[in-house]
Amino acid sequence: MKRCIALFHHGWADWEAGFVLAALREYFDFTIQIATPDGVEATSIGGVRAAADMAFADVSPDALDLLLVIGSERWSREANPEVVGLLRRVSAADKPLGAICAGTLAAARAGLLDSRAHTSNSLDFVKANAEGYSGASRYVDSPRAVSDGGVVTAAGSAPGSFSVAVLRLVVPDQAEMINGYEKMLAGEHRPDG
Repeated sequence: MKRCIALFHHGWADWEAGFVLAALREYFDFTIQIATPDGVEATSIGGVRAAADMAFADVSPDALDLLLVIGSERWSREANPEVVGLLRRVSAADKPLGAICAGTLAAARAGLLDSRAHTSNSLDFVKANAEGYSGASRYVDSPRAVSDGGVVTAAGSAPGSFSVAVLRLVVPDQAEMINGYEKMLAGEHRPDG
């Protein structure tokens, strides 16, 4: 069984974690674990309390098959050097990772977006909130997730395409099932008769 660790900061965005974690666990047999800044429960924007399995500082690249950084406004206010270091170690170990919404700021601070195509809430958002970011020339202004070099990024408004891009990265041999999941998510956007 593969293991996904999701980083939930306090005030994590409920909708950004739902599709991807549910699909990984239900359809692709991933074990899901939650890491929070201090290893205690983190409450979402919507008031959902997530129990922590560990603290950010306790996450090891050797113990995961996928790392996800779920958005929270806290990523724009807190540098979280332990996460910056973790993301660099995960990338160096060639482990896949996904970052959505303000979670992309942690990836930008770690230098992971400097040489990869990527997206976020906006280029100005990343430039204003991620010290050391120098990947502006690789920024893709896209409403959908962008995947490059083992890293998936997305705006907070794109949890569906984020989920699909992460799945394509970690279970590429399951294309038919992923295509079906993508079709299901896209069904909401069909115009009525």
